[in-house]
Amino acid sequence: MTPSVDRLRHNILFDQIDGTTFDSVKKGLRERRHHPGDIIVEDESEGEELYLIAEGRVRIVKQGRFSEEKLLALLHPGDFFGELELVDGRPRSARVIAMDECVTYSLHKPEFERLLSESHPFAIRLLQVLSIRLRSLNNHFVSELERNALHSASELSKLEWLVEASRVLNSTLDLDRLLDIILELALKIVNGDRGTVYLVDESKGELWSRVLRGSQVIRLPLGSGIAGYVGATGDTLKIDDAYLDPRFNPDVDRRTGYHTRTILCMPMKNKDGKIIGVFQLLNKKSGLFTHDDESIIAALSVHAAVAVENARLYEEEKALLSMREEVRLAAKIQHDLLPKDFPHVHGYDIAGRSLAAHMVGGDSYDCIPITPRRLAICLGDVSGKGLPAALLMANVQATLRAQTTLDPSARECLARSNTLLFRSTSSDKFVTLFYSILDTETHQLQFTNAGHDPPILYATNGDIRRLKTGGIVLGIMEDYPFEQETVSLAPSDVLVIYSDGVAEAMNAQGEQFGENRLTSVIRNHHGKESTEIIELIVNAVNEHTAGHPQYDDMTLVVVKRLS
Repeated sequence: MTPSVDRLRHNILFDQIDGTTFDSVKKGLRERRHHPGDIIVEDESEGEELYLIAEGRVRIVKQGRFSEEKLLALLHPGDFFGELELVDGRPRSARVIAMDECVTYSLHKPEFERLLSESHPFAIRLLQVLSIRLRSLNNHFVSELERNALHSASELSKLEWLVEASRVLNSTLDLDRLLDIILELALKIVNGDRGTVYLVDESKGELWSRVLRGSQVIRLPLGSGIAGYVGATGDTLKIDDAYLDPRFNPDVDRRTGYHTRTILCMPMKNKDGKIIGVFQLLNKKSGLFTHDDESIIAALSVHAAVAVENARLYEEEKALLSMREEVRLAAKIQHDLLPKDFPHVHGYDIAGRSLAAHMVGGDSYDCIPITPRRLAICLGDVSGKGLPAALLMANVQATLRAQTTLDPSARECLARSNTLLFRSTSSDKFVTLFYSILDTETHQLQFTNAGHDPPILYATNGDIRRLKTGGIVLGIMEDYPFEQETVSLAPSDVLVIYSDGVAEAMNAQGEQFGENRLTSVIRNHHGKESTEIIELIVNAVNEHTAGHPQYDDMTLVVVKRLS
């Protein structure tokens, strides 16, 4: 037996017995050695030995049913364990694990019972130790009850905070007000002094502080600084001394006079785990930020993210409703621009139709009486779509009508209109336009073409002519010398004026309807009325595209001489 056994003479159990009794006990002891992490005694196992610690430390632990392993005691040299099983004969009530290189000596149950019955000092000492341990256990139990009560009260308080937060967060859909509420709640919950709520701007790869208390509004790249790091990684940063963290930028403090000490910076995540914002809370008023603070802000984050996304959806819905109203107004403007009916002209059959690819298009046509025998017929296509295009077309139509009342030539009308449009529109806006003046007595058609698809003039003898003479599109050059030309219309001649959405209509294979197909429809049906010709052209285009979405408007005007 090694000399360490002599150290047992000073074990808490043996310090009251005489030397003869100890020498007798020593003969029955068995030395055991244990490495760190070794399980010396397993919970619920059968026990027939008392263990006396000569060297090293052991810990006594108990695994709860619904909780992690609990530390019951930490024993040192001179202490002992395993006595209860020898006293009551029940299985072991805890696990004992070596913390260091340990040396223990085991006393078997028969020797323990003999010593208990023969040595009054030993029995008294055992009762004293058990009494001390029982008192310690009582104190520990009471402390645990108090700790659990405090924890339960804290958890209840958190729950109450979250219920209140949920109620308050659902009180508004105004994003600015909502973010102010979120920050106020977060600071109140963790007892923070100041803070910032950032939102992620995905389009710019930035964090944007919509609410910033105590300083100016800040934009910063994702990944930059403490908040940028949290926004990019989703990690939580609990910093006890801001000036010792290299990611902290002290310039803000220097500019504002504020002194940042502690920081709790956490991501705001939606239900899918996507980071939509960042909490940055500063200077807890009572000490340092804690893990409990992290826990409650993480819980608040879920409610805050839902409220933020609801507010964003509300803003998007408002924007959509505004856009729909804009489209409705644009469609009304466009509809009001189109002639309700073409004037009845003796000897002519004139019809028009416009089909917008979207709710609002950029095409328009007009028929403007000048004198009883002369009228202007035009068709234009404005760059762009939506309300801006509709307003520009309204401007073009008003300009053309104003110039037409002065009874200029086709060339003069377009030259003046071009100058006015150049001066009143931006450089990225332009208009293609075919403008003509029909004399119903001489049957002469004077025209000029400003960059528009050349209309098709189909003669009764089968000849086809394209009316190209004119110049550039309107609105890109202030002064331009447009050219004009005059053609004669014979009985049964058909003039088809159309926008590029007709010839350029595509099918799913990317093949355009094309001018050849358009010409073929005109050739095959030139004997029909103008409205029928338009209908047949539209049907042919639709048959070609076979439902494939179209991205440009289709507008047609057909002028047919009857006699």
